[in-house]
Amino acid sequence: MNDLPVGRNPVARNPATVRAVSRALALLRAFTAERPRLSLAEAAQAAALDKGTARRLLLTLMEAGLVRQDAATQRYALSLQVLALAAAVQTGGLREEARPVMLRLAAETGATVFLSVADRPGALCLERAHGHDPVQVQWWAVGSHLPWNCGAGPRLLLAHMDEAAVAAALARPQTLTARSETDPGWLRRHMDEVRRRGFEVTTDDVAVGLAAVAVPVRDGAGSVVAALSLGGLTGVLLAADGTPRFLTGLAAAAAEISSHLT
Repeated sequence: MNDLPVGRNPVARNPATVRAVSRALALLRAFTAERPRLSLAEAAQAAALDKGTARRLLLTLMEAGLVRQDAATQRYALSLQVLALAAAVQTGGLREEARPVMLRLAAETGATVFLSVADRPGALCLERAHGHDPVQVQWWAVGSHLPWNCGAGPRLLLAHMDEAAVAAALARPQTLTARSETDPGWLRRHMDEVRRRGFEVTTDDVAVGLAAVAVPVRDGAGSVVAALSLGGLTGVLLAADGTPRFLTGLAAAAAEISSHLT
């Protein structure tokens, strides 16, 4: 929930930034996997802008080819040109190395495989591969974020962040379901357990009936650079006692990806 007054943008508070650019970026970020099409009023509210400013910026973004408008509904959406920008993002070979391993793991387990990295305002899904199970996880699309306190991937990454980053991450935990853990004290204590055992397991905290298991991906220096995780129906991923069914294969896949990173 955005608690800024309309017309204020947090990026624009820095006098070294260009206000118009900051506001345009806020508009682009208003479009999400959950809300890919927005009316003028919705876009303005999400970006904390007045409607007049939002309209002018949307017209500019349309002229640049980054935003399109549906003639029938008058709603706005990001254009395919945004994908061309995304393709230019360098990931240090991480995504390229992980993709074939993820496809194989998805085929072997039937589950949905995720590769996520630390970002703002949460864990960013860098890549996703679907398996053959009847129910596939759709709630974490490539390019979208999950809050740090929800999901196995985000919580594993949280456990390997420095103290300043942890403090910022836990300042505003989010509730996605009734099972989402929001107690910063509990999460801090749990981070020690995650580091000790080398994996994280969560159930029902992002979507009821679904579970996730995550392990770290490390670079050549041993630092955690990503989380590799499986998501799917709880009964498929976990045994009756809560033990992850595919932990050995998941860990082997993470180790294979890690071995290709320098």
